[in-house]
Amino acid sequence: MIRVFVVLVLLILPASVQAGAWLREKKSLFLSWSNTVSTRSDSLYAIDTSLYAEYGLTSRLTVGFDGYLGASGKASEALLFMRFPLGKQDRPSRMALTFGVGAKSIPNPWGTTTEQTLAKVGFSWGRGLKKGWLAFDTSVTSVVQSSIFVPGQSGTSYSADFTFGQKPSDRLMLIWQLQTGKTTNGPTYAKFAPSLVWSFGDGKNSVEVGLIKGLTGDKSQSLKVGFWKSF
Repeated sequence: MIRVFVVLVLLILPASVQAGAWLREKKSLFLSWSNTVSTRSDSLYAIDTSLYAEYGLTSRLTVGFDGYLGASGKASEALLFMRFPLGKQDRPSRMALTFGVGAKSIPNPWGTTTEQTLAKVGFSWGRGLKKGWLAFDTSVTSVVQSSIFVPGQSGTSYSADFTFGQKPSDRLMLIWQLQTGKTTNGPTYAKFAPSLVWSFGDGKNSVEVGLIKGLTGDKSQSLKVGFWKSF
């Protein structure tokens, strides 16, 4: 069910991203699509697809969609969220809270897919630098309902991402990110995810190329290619 929903959204929209503590301007839209291709020998060329969208509903409310379509045999997710600022937004450091609800599909070996309802709460901090930014984003995602009870598939997962972004020029961005967390059925993990983003045209279109490498508790080894679009 969730895989069909994410595929439909991918088809409807014209083509995950410096977001967090920075809200979208009113009536502005941002889209990000990416494919992550595994380079591990046991999952070579397996592709995960992500879609992220943000819209500035008001100057103090950003709404959006965060979708993930896993490769064959992997879980898929779709979340709708809203983000509010904490405190004033004209300071060097900014903070925001995010609330989301969504669904997750988990394929099971015996053929019955587990459908889950999710609730997510997140906190973001960010600070602009002369030629870049620093960001910290953390979230808690809980399973509030599940069609089938499978040990290890229900519960709460946690994430905390640390980002250092550099902008040497108007067209080039370098993003250095450490992704950490704990899933409901896995160990605590850490992944290193550096990427390069190149803007072209009028600056509202960007191409992202990056790597994802598991450091501990995760065996990820992938190449990431994405496209960003602003309206």
